[in-house]
Amino acid sequence: MSAHFQRDRRRLVSRVHRLIGQLEAVKGLLDQEGEDEARCYEVMRQLASIKGATRGLMSAYMEGFVRDHVQLAAERGTLDEFADELLDVVRSFQS
Repeated sequence: MSAHFQRDRRRLVSRVHRLIGQLEAVKGLLDQEGEDEARCYEVMRQLASIKGATRGLMSAYMEGFVRDHVQLAAERGTLDEFADELLDVVRSFQS
């Protein structure tokens, strides 16, 4: 397993648990019967928070990943391949 994964595991898992809590809150709001304008706004606020939290998780993970794997790719002489793969991931996340 990569060094960044081991080093950052607790922090990353904590972020995932917060995301799970936010998703469960949205599910709870959506499961409620009847129409409520305030609840509609709360769902949108929660979804915006989830989007931000997901981006934060991706950024935190990517930072450790890049720091560790750029060094490995440089040592192996596979820096161009690494850059191509990383750019593919970044592009897919931006969509």
